[in-house]
Amino acid sequence: MNKNQLKIMHYGNLINSVITETESTQESLNPEFEALRQAIDDQTVAEMAPDVYQKTKADFVAGTAHYQELLDKLQNAQVPARLLGNHKLMAGSYARFVAACEQMTQSLGDGQTIDQSQFDEAEATQDEETEKITKYLQKISVLV
Repeated sequence: MNKNQLKIMHYGNLINSVITETESTQESLNPEFEALRQAIDDQTVAEMAPDVYQKTKADFVAGTAHYQELLDKLQNAQVPARLLGNHKLMAGSYARFVAACEQMTQSLGDGQTIDQSQFDEAEATQDEETEKITKYLQKISVLV
């Protein structure tokens, strides 16, 4: 393999790792998210067991921190020149996704209160940026 092929291979491995870890984290947090979403929709957040609410909050904090670590990997990646544009767009979307995760986590207040507008806005941004990340990944995979 020549130097450029090695760079592409390392970049592909990094992207695969980041996406796999992102999906794994999302899958582990999804049941807690769904329970929160249901409690918000049913207006029963205050009725949640306090330990469940606190565990959810702690898990969201840990998940967001993990997403930030993955973002750091993306931002520090050695990117092949022909992929740089799409990589920057994807990393920008990932950064906005992480910011929305932080916003959602911050919407979970003490005393089992949730800033619903902040939570809803964060959810919409996460969905939007996830679609963009997928789009940019598809473009990158075509170029590799």
